[in-house]
Amino acid sequence: MDSTLVERGGGLVTVIFNRPEKKNALDGTNWADLDRILTEVARNPADRALLLTGAGGNFSSGADLTGGAGTGGGAGEAGGLSGPRQAILHEMRTAGDIVNRLHRLPKPTIAAVDGVAVGVSLGLVLACDLVVASDRARFCEVFARRGLSLDGGTSWSLPRQIGLRRAKQMALFGDWVSAPDALAWGLVNEVVPADELPKVAAAWGRRLAAGPTTALSLIKRLLDASDSTTFERAVEDEARAQHIAYTTKDAREGFRAFAERREPRFTGV
Repeated sequence: MDSTLVERGGGLVTVIFNRPEKKNALDGTNWADLDRILTEVARNPADRALLLTGAGGNFSSGADLTGGAGTGGGAGEAGGLSGPRQAILHEMRTAGDIVNRLHRLPKPTIAAVDGVAVGVSLGLVLACDLVVASDRARFCEVFARRGLSLDGGTSWSLPRQIGLRRAKQMALFGDWVSAPDALAWGLVNEVVPADELPKVAAAWGRRLAAGPTTALSLIKRLLDASDSTTFERAVEDEARAQHIAYTTKDAREGFRAFAERREPRFTGV
């Protein structure tokens, strides 16, 4: 059985962690698959949006620790993220690079979370642009309960998305956060009934995949940079981004659609 499934349709790439017997705990194979998929999506113009989710009623229980105390555990002696097991420093740098590539992917991304999202898998969730969760979803920064520090980029993404006080509450206690609290705190965009999650997430994904891909990429970059720039720099970056967007066929289609009073049909170029 493949531990990571990939489905493609209408420009949407759906990545499914597929180890339901372990609540989709991430092993070295999952990380290698995600590494490969992110490269493919970044380079393939037909791939216009990415949806990340899990099989069997859970997103992921985090790192598979059954093979040891490393993020790449669960694959035996050769259980590292990029071959034979390395020192934790190098394993974590490899994992961090993959999470960062998800965060920096020049195409819109969605995480669909059912069940649990724990530890490093919560880092993958927070690296996505949008998060839709089921009403039974639960989130946990489990590290302190294992005697560990943070990883998965959550030391950056968590306080940025829910504020420093809430981030410290999650990280220092390691308590579970329910879907309603996650919505109230700003950890997720929407909460829907569990049986509606696949339909809603796919609909969001299809909307993004049908959008003006270059413009969405520029919007994503501008918003991600918003906390580390000045207003003056932001408006200058907007001017440059708008100049680029104006050169695309999608922009011309957008103007035509407005003039003809119809919905635009973007092609991503």
